[in-house]
Amino acid sequence: MQFIRLLNPSGIYEKRNRIITLLRYHSYHPVRALQRYMARQGCPVTLNERKLLKLKNKHKGQRCFVIGNGPSLHIKDLDMLKNEITFAANKIYLSFDQTDWRPTYYAVEDSLVARQNYPIINQLNGFIKLFPIRMKLWVPSFDNSIYFNLKLEAFYPRKPRFGTNALDRLYWGSTITYTCIQLACFMGIKEIYLIGVDFSFSIPPKRDDKNKKIYVSNGEVNHFHPDYRKPGEKWYEPNLHHQKQSYLAAREAIQRLGGQIFNATHGGKLEIFPRVDFDTLF
Repeated sequence: MQFIRLLNPSGIYEKRNRIITLLRYHSYHPVRALQRYMARQGCPVTLNERKLLKLKNKHKGQRCFVIGNGPSLHIKDLDMLKNEITFAANKIYLSFDQTDWRPTYYAVEDSLVARQNYPIINQLNGFIKLFPIRMKLWVPSFDNSIYFNLKLEAFYPRKPRFGTNALDRLYWGSTITYTCIQLACFMGIKEIYLIGVDFSFSIPPKRDDKNKKIYVSNGEVNHFHPDYRKPGEKWYEPNLHHQKQSYLAAREAIQRLGGQIFNATHGGKLEIFPRVDFDTLF
């Protein structure tokens, strides 16, 4: 065993795929920067950027719904959204066997969600899937998907920056809802309704032994479906202080653009946006 360790210091052989992926990703940065510049000038170089450019202002003047996965989400309400532009994320696919509705756009930015559910997410079809390009650091490229640049930067206690051009970059806000709002803005939407965004979490007592920012689920209590997180599944610690700053940034950005974000969630604790009754919107 000692001899093997001498030949393979730090387990480099086992980690070779991860190391190669990191080197490839970071060495490609200057090329991606040039590609983003060309795309912003209306001359997309790659197929991915041509697909992204087609989404710019695609829904100008229309409204959309950004769907959270909180316990307040009623699956029966999703059928009301079949003719609406909708953004959904993560394990919303658990509702698919109970509704004919499908999202217009689907996104994941959480690496743990992607890694633990890659086969299922990769097989999803019938709608546009959007992922941060950094996701390629953690999992293979998803089939039939579009990638965008999501910049991760510390912002708290300030508000995060708000991106309006996915051909350049959007900004991390500690919740996929913030990313979906930026994507909607990029597509020209200024009337945005949130549902299923409860803005509250019950935290399990057990943490991951290696990373104390990761919790180990002991059963589902935070989402709309009883199987959303099974016992033993890992998830990042939610930070409501960061999320609050993100929602404040989104509210200010959309208002500057002459739009409005409304909270149509049934209950919950998010009071940053004016509330509307979901049932009165149709």
